[in-house]
Amino acid sequence: MIGLTQGLSKSDLEVLTVDAILQHRRLSEEAEVLYQALPEELQAGREFGGPKHLEYIRAMIHMHAQMAVLSSLLNVLGYTPMVAEA
Repeated sequence: MIGLTQGLSKSDLEVLTVDAILQHRRLSEEAEVLYQALPEELQAGREFGGPKHLEYIRAMIHMHAQMAVLSSLLNVLGYTPMVAEA
């Protein structure tokens, strides 16, 4: 991430970071909707697998991978920018 963002101004870094924050919010909301749609047995951890569970796991993987990007951008930027609520 440092190499990709090297030489960018703080304002450009902030644009990228705000975009990443908004993307993280979208991915978090998507994962929550998928979790709420899971049958109780899956939510409670009494059963595992199947298409709905895999869809939720995929969403969580995407959210966590994107969180790593966001964390790196926040470190490079040096602060958390203000982002309006959606």
